[in-house]
Amino acid sequence: MKSKNRVLIALAICWLVLSGLGGLIAPASLYADVLAQRIDQLLADPSLNHGVQAVMVKSLQTGKLLYERNTDLAMIPASNMKLIVSATALDQLGPDFTFVTKIFACGPVTGQGVIDGDIALVGGGDPVLETRDLMCLAKELRAKGIKKITGDVIVDDSLFDDNRLGTAWSWDDLSYYYSAEISALNLNRNVLRVWVYPGKSVGDPAVVQLDPPIPYIKVETTPITGESGSEKRIWAYRELGTNVIKVTGSIPVDAKVTDAEESITVHEPALYAGYVFRSELRKQGIIVLGEVKAAKLPNQAVPLCQHTSPALASILALLNKPSDNLIAEVLLRTLGAVVKGKGSVESGREVEREFLSKIGVDLSGISIADGSGLSRLNYVTARALVDLLCYMYRHKNADVFIASLPIAGVDGTLRNRMKGSAAEKNVRAKTGYVSRASTLSGYLTTKSGEPLAFSILMNHHLCPTASVTAIQDKICGLLAELSTESSPN
Repeated sequence: MKSKNRVLIALAICWLVLSGLGGLIAPASLYADVLAQRIDQLLADPSLNHGVQAVMVKSLQTGKLLYERNTDLAMIPASNMKLIVSATALDQLGPDFTFVTKIFACGPVTGQGVIDGDIALVGGGDPVLETRDLMCLAKELRAKGIKKITGDVIVDDSLFDDNRLGTAWSWDDLSYYYSAEISALNLNRNVLRVWVYPGKSVGDPAVVQLDPPIPYIKVETTPITGESGSEKRIWAYRELGTNVIKVTGSIPVDAKVTDAEESITVHEPALYAGYVFRSELRKQGIIVLGEVKAAKLPNQAVPLCQHTSPALASILALLNKPSDNLIAEVLLRTLGAVVKGKGSVESGREVEREFLSKIGVDLSGISIADGSGLSRLNYVTARALVDLLCYMYRHKNADVFIASLPIAGVDGTLRNRMKGSAAEKNVRAKTGYVSRASTLSGYLTTKSGEPLAFSILMNHHLCPTASVTAIQDKICGLLAELSTESSPN
């Protein structure tokens, strides 16, 4: 009997202790429950009917999973793929990695400043090379006493293979800047700008100018000058597989032109760079007798000068904040060239998969088609992206990685989002968009100072994309308002 009483007393004490602890445990449990309910309510919005959503939120402080939905479902990530190539490049190449563009003499240089033969422009993959950089190289050659080149301007982009496009890119995107061809010798993001001005009188042909103006690109124009106050309707595109740009439409006679009409991609960008380089040489008074040709650098070539790109740490911000597809594709091929000895998509993919495997990311739900996310054959899970974000949060170069991401309400592709909410100036995340796929993955800090990693992947929605991004923003605002002291209302 005494034994039975002791058991009952012990059970009563346990109940009292647990009841007391319940006051401490319940709020944390309620916090998780209410969070899930609030996110579920947002994802139940009728605008998302017929679509698929994958969401994962994890505490970077405790490692606790705060929310999950379809976290292991393979989703189209769009530009969230750039998180993978950015992290891999930062880990494998380092923040101080640079790209080098080199100039060589392919023949003897005489005492009179004559290169008796060709001059070579050799690409090192620099994705941010600009006309002004080639101008500086031309000035440097002039300062070295070079006055004449009897041969051709040779362009060598053999560091990468000759696959100029990403896997399964949409053909109707290929004229436009976000689908620029990929090369080891890039210039001006491999696009040129098309300017359209009205003629002097109504009915006159409109004036079309290219920047930079080079003979490598041909223009066929039919736009006319419209009446004062008429609607401006201009279309510019490049015929696929050519460097013929067609411009059509009309522009009012009183139009004030303040910006280019369109940025159009070029076919075979290395040759484009070569023509611009020849133009810059001639502007410096250097006579160039030959043409622009693509060829491999001869063994006997002699180095003359070179241009070094900004460090990778700076380039990553140019990649992620505006979501630059060309930079992402160049990094993928550079990973292949540096790590595997072959500058190809296949080699770059191999490096990415090895990196993801090394850090413990489950590869079973991942398919890598390109570096930028433009291809609809990319697939990734929300769990994989959150696992990657968690790893990079503690990486030795975490500051570089995080600083490269857009800041809500401040810059990049998030500059006009989440303004006026707790997520403004708080969320640092990569956006993503291709038709019927909108994504957002990154970091934020809660009201109580707890850092979170999150991934929101939304596919197959039939509503306007603005409706989808609004829900993403509301989820981020909810997370930013969270406090461990109280549940969200």
